[in-house]
Amino acid sequence: MLKKIFFLSAFFWTSIVLVLCLIRLDNAPKVDVVNFDKYIHTLFHFIFTMLWYLYFRLQFKNDNKYKPFVVSFVMSVLFGVFIEIVQQCCTQNRSGDLFDVFANILGATLAISLFYILDNYKCLKKIS
Repeated sequence: MLKKIFFLSAFFWTSIVLVLCLIRLDNAPKVDVVNFDKYIHTLFHFIFTMLWYLYFRLQFKNDNKYKPFVVSFVMSVLFGVFIEIVQQCCTQNRSGDLFDVFANILGATLAISLFYILDNYKCLKKIS
């Protein structure tokens, strides 16, 4: 049951990120923070990686301990690159940005690092 909840949460979040990264944001309120969109990308991929990690932790529970870390990180990075390519090639109002990819990688790295620390201190023991 928990595995299903994590999967649905991760899938739902992935869908939200995809839609928000591809829709027009002309009427969105302007935020006067330098590189605010990079913070958003970092947050999006932090949550994305956390949710997929939790799912893969249950999916691969009998496999290598590091497999959920690697799979969720790689998935996050590839998804972020995919979105930037789609923005560049398939939208008229958005453009791909290499620095968005770096922000995505930062978010994924922070999530994996947090879960690695929590896992080492056995804080995630109940999710197995």
